[in-house]
Amino acid sequence: MKFKLILSSFVLPLSMLATHAQAESVSCVLENNKVLTVSHLHSAPTYSYGTAGKVELTLPSGAANSRVYKGTQMFNGGGAQYLAFTNGAYTYTVYDGMGRGWEFYGLRVYKNADIILEKQCKQMGGLQFDFDAVNAPEAELPYE
Repeated sequence: MKFKLILSSFVLPLSMLATHAQAESVSCVLENNKVLTVSHLHSAPTYSYGTAGKVELTLPSGAANSRVYKGTQMFNGGGAQYLAFTNGAYTYTVYDGMGRGWEFYGLRVYKNADIILEKQCKQMGGLQFDFDAVNAPEAELPYE
């Protein structure tokens, strides 16, 4: 009986982890109370940003200068994965990463090579996604 109790306490978290890893979308509330969502990760990744009742921006826009790509970065004592959405001179980058002495889960927006917005998710780990399952080509951020 004791063995069954111990085993069942491990089954639930593992099944929850498997479900989370297969998520088609992830989202978080940022420090500025805007909601960041990336959805359709396994088919055609989409970025949306805004308040809970009003989406202010959705990417890709369908324009020729709008594209989606993913990548990884290695750091001393850690690393990050990201999903980037470009729209002309702007790049909206969804980060999930950590290194020695820091963690960042949130949004970084570039205009050309300059960071114009950086907001952390209120809850850590809210943007964890299965990097290998995201349907986007791999590319490096041109600014790092």
